[in-house]
Amino acid sequence: MDSNPYNLETKKIDWKEGEKQPSGYLSADQFLSYLNRKGISIDRKDNLPRWASNNEVDMIKCTRIGQHGSVPTFYKPKDSKIQEMITNQKNINNSLTGQETLKKKRNLILKIFDNAENKSVSRTSIAKEVSKKLNCKCNRKFVRAVLEEKRSSSQLEKKLKKIS
Repeated sequence: MDSNPYNLETKKIDWKEGEKQPSGYLSADQFLSYLNRKGISIDRKDNLPRWASNNEVDMIKCTRIGQHGSVPTFYKPKDSKIQEMITNQKNINNSLTGQETLKKKRNLILKIFDNAENKSVSRTSIAKEVSKKLNCKCNRKFVRAVLEEKRSSSQLEKKLKKIS
């Protein structure tokens, strides 16, 4: 069965003749190490074609030796899209980068709250400061959830300008 869910260009390569992978393209392992060097973490290699398709990375399929196994897919990353990918990954809580960012957000929220003077900060001001420092999205509802989980109501009343 010939499966090509992303309608990729197919290139015929005669591996027995010693042909190499297409120039400018990276194998799956090379592509993963390239992404890790650039700061993008991906945990599952089997989802790589879907991830690449969602992030508009050029891909091609090549012929394989024999009938068994999957068809090799090669990737051509664009340096201009890497920064956009990193930003997207930071704001998606399901990604590894997003989960790391969530931990950093929680710690920074608590740090800002603990260092604040009495009645000097609001949830919105904390969210804006976290967004500015980590360069990712943060809102007052997330700040509220973190503070209510980690700090007592007496501490909240003491330090926050407005409690609702």
